[in-house]
Amino acid sequence: MNDVKLATIVFAFLDEFFLQESDGKVWESSKNCQKERWSICDGCEHFDEPEEGCKACGCYLPHKIKDPFGDCPLDKWISNSEQWYDEHYDYLKQSIIEKNSELKEYLNGNN
Repeated sequence: MNDVKLATIVFAFLDEFFLQESDGKVWESSKNCQKERWSICDGCEHFDEPEEGCKACGCYLPHKIKDPFGDCPLDKWISNSEQWYDEHYDYLKQSIIEKNSELKEYLNGNN
């Protein structure tokens, strides 16, 4: 795959990801993951209970714990992108193929 085709694929994914999001698609970590993250943050010495935030990084935790690509900057928990990949990647890939049929072979690994 050449750089031009790779850039085309990357931008197609970004474009579709944000288009889906602007149409109301919610990309977030699972409810179990959110509960686990909240529990970790709630027990952390940097937790600001009245503000529901982190004193170390300034994050508003009700939003931060939902981000499937987010990490705790103190390394107390990591992203949940593998779950996102398992649940959403094929859907996103098919949406891209529907709009960009010329990318089908590349996205399906037949290049």
